[in-house]
Amino acid sequence: MSNDGAADRNDSDKLRGVLRFIWASSAKFTRTQLLFAIILIMVASVLGALAPVVLKLIVDHLTTSAGIQSVIPLVLIGLYVGGQWLARITTELGKFVYARAERQVLRSISLQAVAHVIRLPLAFHVKKSTGAVTQVLQDGMQGTQMILQSMLFSLLPVLLEVAMAIVIFSHLKQHFFLMLLAIAFFTYVGVFAYSAWKVAGAAKVASAAQVGATSAITDVLVSYETVKLFSIESVVQAKIGKRLGDVESAWIRFARSIALNGLAVAVVFAVFLGLTVFFAVRDVQASRMTVGTFVLVITYMLQIVRPVEILGFAVQGFSQGLVYLQRLRELMAVPREDVRDAATMTGVVGRLEVRGVSFAYEPERPVLDKVSFTVESGATIAIVGGSGSGKSSIVRLLTRLVEPDSGQILMDGVPLSELPIQMVRRAVAVVPQDAVLFDESIAYNIAFGREDVSQRDIEEAARVAHLHAFISGLPEKYDTKIGERGVRLSGGERQRLSIARAALRRPLVYVFDEATSSLDSATEQQILDNVREISLKSTTVVIAHRLSTIVHADQILVLENGQVCEIGSHRSLLARGGRYASLWAAQERGYAVA
Repeated sequence: MSNDGAADRNDSDKLRGVLRFIWASSAKFTRTQLLFAIILIMVASVLGALAPVVLKLIVDHLTTSAGIQSVIPLVLIGLYVGGQWLARITTELGKFVYARAERQVLRSISLQAVAHVIRLPLAFHVKKSTGAVTQVLQDGMQGTQMILQSMLFSLLPVLLEVAMAIVIFSHLKQHFFLMLLAIAFFTYVGVFAYSAWKVAGAAKVASAAQVGATSAITDVLVSYETVKLFSIESVVQAKIGKRLGDVESAWIRFARSIALNGLAVAVVFAVFLGLTVFFAVRDVQASRMTVGTFVLVITYMLQIVRPVEILGFAVQGFSQGLVYLQRLRELMAVPREDVRDAATMTGVVGRLEVRGVSFAYEPERPVLDKVSFTVESGATIAIVGGSGSGKSSIVRLLTRLVEPDSGQILMDGVPLSELPIQMVRRAVAVVPQDAVLFDESIAYNIAFGREDVSQRDIEEAARVAHLHAFISGLPEKYDTKIGERGVRLSGGERQRLSIARAALRRPLVYVFDEATSSLDSATEQQILDNVREISLKSTTVVIAHRLSTIVHADQILVLENGQVCEIGSHRSLLARGGRYASLWAAQERGYAVA
């Protein structure tokens, strides 16, 4: 019993949490619209619940000799028809007001969810696939719709109609039928409560299967070029087919739960409708009930049972929506990065100091082990080493995409951990090996992240990256769309665009993470000359595997197994004859360092 009670409390807490989440995510104007929609729906429900009373009066008047000659039935018929018409009008108006409020709620929640996801730390995105996160966001919107619609158009009207029926049955002293109606109602509630529990479990399994399938499909679509190069379309298709098969099976189990509930509901409906008709006919025959009251009782049984059935299916939808929205709430509960806004750093010159930094993505896989080095303001340091030596991890640490497990990184004597992340990332511009571009114009991609730049600034940045001449030769010039991930550009063009983007920021620290690896030798040398020029007054960190590109560096740091094995200038390291000298000799013989 205690376990069941704890589970019930947990479900109740989830429900309250979901409702608070929806309410808190809505603007004040949207809340007002929701309240107005609720009032309209309540008015429509009350009008609908009073209709059987008017119908009873009409029948009673028509079944008496005096009533046939009276004008009262005509008045009552007018009230009946007018009430039904007004109920329909009010319902439609309520739906319209609700529809506006619903879209505003969905827009608000969508915006908050996306804003939250893009502010989550790198560790989250490394572990979660884009497709899975996208599916959770989509399910969250669907769950919000299901919960709101179930509450406003099923739960609220049914409760009002049941309350009105109780009042009217009590007033007419139809206590037996009131008891019968109550038993029917609670029987329905019991059936639907059990069904909701079963449906929620099935919905949870189906939702998880859907997330997995969407994740797999997204990965394939993003990596379509690799799939074609390896000619594994059939293999990928089989994998996706298995995932979709799991989704199909899960949704079939979900549908089976709903179908079984429908069968149980049909039995309950037939039993209680039959009992109501039987006892009502008996009372009419015994003159204990008028024909009008008979019509009222039967009408209420039908009118209440039908919405209660709708309520039951709404409960199923509500349970499914609760599962969907709970996933979104769990996503929204993941701690975000510190995103306090901050002005551009002033009074600093970009001196970097790394003190005994150790870092690991997983405890059993250390990446860096007590790494220390210093880069004076305006100086250039190159970092080299084999694959897995920790070069790219240093880039992520410098930009606070990840935090060190121990040790410190300081800028002008201030630990980066004490500076707002936004401030750090404004001060450090990274040119990655794989340029991340968007399906927008060239101008948009160069100026990405900055709204305060002119066309002249954009063109100047393009000249620095030796890209202006190429862009000027295009029909649409800087307005040219480059396709998703820049697929309409060559690898070298994408890289130069990324360099132009960094140059436009004029940062304190430049980080070039194998930024010329996609370029031919002639273009690489041109850009290296420009890189030296634009970073002449900035601290520069260069990650490279072609050692010929970093011979100009003030100091070269050699990493091996996550540790600094050598540091010095190009000449001093060659003279030492150590690890760097062996790497240089290997490249001289034509072997590249990975």
